[in-house]
Formats: sequence, structure tokens, C-alpha cells
Amino acid sequence: MYVSYKFSPRLAFKNFSLFRFASSNGNSLYEWNTQITNCFKRGDIKTAVQVFDEMPQKNVVTWNCMVSGYVHNGRIPEARKVFNEMPSRNVVSWTALLSGYARCGRVEEARGLFEAVPDKNVACWNAMLSGYVRNGQIVEARALFNAMPMRNSVSWGTMVEGYFSQGLVSEAELLFGQARVKSVSLCNTMLAGYAAMGCYEASYELFTKMARRDVASWTSMINCCCRAGRMEKALNIFQNLPQRDVVAWTVMVQGYVRSGQIEEARKLFSEMPRRDIVAWNSMIGGYVQNGRLGDALELFRKMPRTNIVTWNTLLLGYVRQDDMVGACQFFQEMPRKDITSWNTMIAGYPSEEALILYLQMLQAGLRPDQGTFTCVISVCGTLAVHGWGRATHTCVIKSGYENDTLVITSFISMYSKCGFMNDAALVFGRMTLKDTVAWNSMIVAHAYHGSVFETLNLFHCMIEAGFKPDHATFLCVLSACAHSGLVDKSWIYFRSMESHWNLIPKAEHYACIIDLLGRSGKLAEAYQLVKQLPVDNLSYDWEALLSSCRVHDNFELGDLVAQNIFGGQPFNVGMSVLLSNIYAARGMWEDAAKVRASLKRHGVKKELACSWIEMKAQVCPFVYNDKTHPQIEDIYVELESLSEIIKDIGANRRISCNALLFTR
Repeated sequence: MYVSYKFSPRLAFKNFSLFRFASSNGNSLYEWNTQITNCFKRGDIKTAVQVFDEMPQKNVVTWNCMVSGYVHNGRIPEARKVFNEMPSRNVVSWTALLSGYARCGRVEEARGLFEAVPDKNVACWNAMLSGYVRNGQIVEARALFNAMPMRNSVSWGTMVEGYFSQGLVSEAELLFGQARVKSVSLCNTMLAGYAAMGCYEASYELFTKMARRDVASWTSMINCCCRAGRMEKALNIFQNLPQRDVVAWTVMVQGYVRSGQIEEARKLFSEMPRRDIVAWNSMIGGYVQNGRLGDALELFRKMPRTNIVTWNTLLLGYVRQDDMVGACQFFQEMPRKDITSWNTMIAGYPSEEALILYLQMLQAGLRPDQGTFTCVISVCGTLAVHGWGRATHTCVIKSGYENDTLVITSFISMYSKCGFMNDAALVFGRMTLKDTVAWNSMIVAHAYHGSVFETLNLFHCMIEAGFKPDHATFLCVLSACAHSGLVDKSWIYFRSMESHWNLIPKAEHYACIIDLLGRSGKLAEAYQLVKQLPVDNLSYDWEALLSSCRVHDNFELGDLVAQNIFGGQPFNVGMSVLLSNIYAARGMWEDAAKVRASLKRHGVKKELACSWIEMKAQVCPFVYNDKTHPQIEDIYVELESLSEIIKDIGANRRISCNALLFTR
């Protein structure tokens, strides 16, 4: 007698034996495989493995579900282990694993697998092509595309998308022109690319020439108008759309949100005949982006159903408002937490709390991704905890992110901030794919350590390697020159920004020049330059000049600079303290008292100086004039000893123990 079972995941979790019905039933194996896939989609890897182990029989689809599931969750080592244990493989098995390697930046290993595939089909070729495109290796992608024995619309679309992702609009258009069949999907890829690059005119021209359009075509054109800020045109196309689906409505809502027209977005959202979860999340995301967390929470309470994206968006809203108490409470209330949830919380803490959360995330069984590692590495650099940084580096390698450009670039910054320049240089040297950000990080590292020769040498190496310096690059170079007093070289690099690289200097670049002139004692020249600057926001420049006036005891010019700073600028705590010190140095006690009184009126207290060191895997903070450390007497004895040593080697400084930093 045939018995029909209604599949229940909840029941399956409690008792896997319910699935042990006759193996002759064709639906049995299908439901087992479906259960594995669903578990992986939910991130429930433990249950997926349990289901796999309980299966009375397995086929190649079952094994492929495991490989694909591990890849989907970023667990490449486990995926490779299952792949190696497979009794038989098909092209899907190979394609799934090579896609996983490509996703985490391990392109060479993906290519090795690709070459080993016995019978490649077009899907396998497309997976490798997508891997190159995803990792920005557009030259290798085109070479593979040219070598393909067969291509479909996905192949052409992937290559076109790759060109757009690199900003190569002309190459994308040229390739599109070579396609014999201009399918609707390929045209839609072009429309999406034009939208991403802000090419409104080209997008509209293609849209009008399309012989056939589907809803995605209309939606892409609406999206392009929205991104170009042409909301009236977007609305016109939307109203002429033959059949509006929920996606088209949602794109219009997102367009209004992006343009800051939040009320228009809410009005259109209210008019939607049907709303899906994406529409609700878009509107909530709009409120969060515009700093209206209260409205977002109000809409959240009206939602018929929520998903993890909803909760993560609201969590981000708390973090953006620096309400970490509210964020923690909301985080605890979340019915389910994914890697994005944890990353949001970790990113919200700039100190050791982030590292504690990172450990809790690992204990919860979640695998860190690119976002996790970049946040944690950044905190390690900020706190200068080298031990934590090295441990994280080991975890990165084990997780398969050792070739991820963004993650590895973060290590350059971390090692340099911890004082380990050799390690930073080693990481940079081993990078297989360097981009402008990676070069900038290494240049920043040398500038941070005052190595002006290495900074300038690396700058020229970057140009010789074919990379174009950007605003961040020149800021590092100018900063290094400023701290080394290289006035003439600074002017050369500064003027080359616009004349040679077509980069308009920003306020920060002018501030470096002002700082350099100030450090060199050329205060009058610096003052004349500030007055002539074609920059709207001059606060950086005036502040740099005031600092120089303090250093060189030029009190008359300091008064003029102070008038410019406090005349039309918001209240500035740092500059107020500096001005107070200038008045005190001149014996102008009444003026100094007035500035201090202004600080009190604004409810501002100068934060106590604080530093920290890492000892035995713990961060030990030191705060000014604190005497609560249990070993305070031993610390004072050691400080006195160090003072004597410094005196003996010829240091002309006296260290006052009361002015040093002590552990809280």
C-alpha cells in the first residue's frame, strides 16, 4: 500500500527515522536531498550533515547538494573534503567546487579544477568565466571567453557585466555589438550596466531600439533613470509600463529613497497593490538611510512577516545612530542571526568589545567572511594588538581568504599600526593581485612610520606598475613630505595632481601644504595661501595654521586665525583647547578663562589621554593619573628606573610619574 507523507522540517529535526520509509519510493531520495538543500539555505549546517549521515542511500545529486551547500556557506575546506570523498562525480560537482574557490578569491585553484574537469559543458565554462570577472581579472576572463568552444547568452552577459564592473563601458559596447543574437537578457545586462555607470542617454537609446522588452527591461530603464536622478522620467516610464509587477513598484520606491525623497517613497509604497518582503525592506531601509529609525520601527511593527534582512537593516539603524545599547538589546531579540548580523555589531564597536563579539560569533558556529575579517583586522590595528592580528591572519588562511585583496590589504594597515613593518611589507609583496587600495595602504604604512624615502619610492613604483594614484595616494605622499620638511618636493607633487593626473586637490591636501609651511616657519606664506584657497570648507586649513602659530609662538597671527575659525564655524573642542593654551602661554589668563568657560557652557570635558598595550592576550589600557592598578607601586619603581636610564643616555627630558598613563 502506498503511503503519502507530508514533509515537515520541524518533525524531521526531532526524529530523522521518519524519513526511513521504503527506499523503493522514488520521492524518498528527492525529499532527503531537498532537506539537505533547505538546511544549507538556512545556514543550519549541523542539521544538513545529520540528514546526510542518516540517509540509507545516496546518489550523485546528494553529494552535489553537500558540496554546493558548503560552498554557499563559505566553507570551502569542507566542500573539498566531500568532493574528494565522492564515489562518482559529474560536471555539476566540479562546477560547484570551482565556483566556491572563485568566490573566495582562490582563482588559481579554481582554474586548476577547471582544467581537470573531464567533460566541460557551457555551464562549467561560464562558472570559470564568472570567477575571473568576480575577482576583477578581466584580461584572463576575456582570454577564456575567446577560447570557449560554445557560448550562450549567459557567457556574453557575464563578459559584458565584467567590463562594466571595471568601468570599461566602451569595451562592453564593443562586445555587445559583436553578439550575433541580441537576446532580451543580454540587452537587459547592458541596461543594468549603463544604470550602474550612470550612462542615462546610452541606456535610453538602447531601450528605445529593443525589438522586444520584458518587465526586466522596463525595470532596468526605470532603475537607470532613478540612479541618474531623473525621477520625473522614471515615473513617466513607470506609468507607461504595460504590466507593473512588484519589482517595478519596488524599484521606484528605492529610487525615491536614493534621491532623498522619503515622503514620495512612502506615498508610492502606500499605493502598491501588493507588497512583498523586498518592498517592505526597501521602505524600512529608506528610513534607516535617512536617520529615521523611529519611522522604520513603526513600519516594522506593521509588517505581516519579516526576514533576516529586515532585522539586519534595523540593527544597522541602531549602529548608525551610535546607540549601541539599543543595538545590543535588538540583537538579543533577533529570532535568528546570520553573519551580517554579527558583522554589523562587530563594526559598531571600535575597541575590544568587537574582539569579544568576534569570539562569541565563532563559538556560535558561524564562519567569518570578508566583512568580519576586515572589521576585526581594523580593530586589531586600532588597538595595536599584534597577537590578535596574527591569530586572525591564521584564521583567514584557514578560511580560504588569503587571496582576498580587501582582507589582505587590511593586514598591511594592521601590521604597520602595530609597528611590524617587515610583516606589512611581506604581506604586500606576496599579494598576487594588487589594486590601488593595496598600494595606498603600503604607502600609508611607510608615511605613518615617517619613512619618507620609502614612501616616495613606493609611490613611483606604483606608477611604474601601471596604477593611477588617487586623492588618497597624494594625501599620504604630501603628509610624509610635511612631516619631513620637504617643502619643494611637496609643491611638486601637489601641483602635479591637477596638471598631470587631473585630480583637483581637496581641503585635506591644502591642509598638508599649510601644515608643511607652518612647520617650516613660513606662517605668513601659509596665511596668504589659506586666504586664496578655492575651497568651501577651510576648517582643516585654519586649524593646521593655528597649530603652527602655537608651535612658533606667533600669537598675533594666531589671533587672526582664531577669528576665522570661530567666526563662522561650529564649536570646535580641539581648537578651543589649543586657543586656551595659546592665551595661557602669553599670560592672557582672562581670555584663557573665557575659552574654558565656553567649553563648560557646551558641556564639554577634555577626555583624558589613554593608551594601551597587549599582554598575554589581554588589552591593558593606561589612563592619565590613574592609581587603581594593583601593582601601582611596582610600576612607579620601574618608571623611576626608566627615567634614570633615559637621563644617562643623554635625553633632555624629565618624566613626571604623575603625568604618565596608568592602568585603570
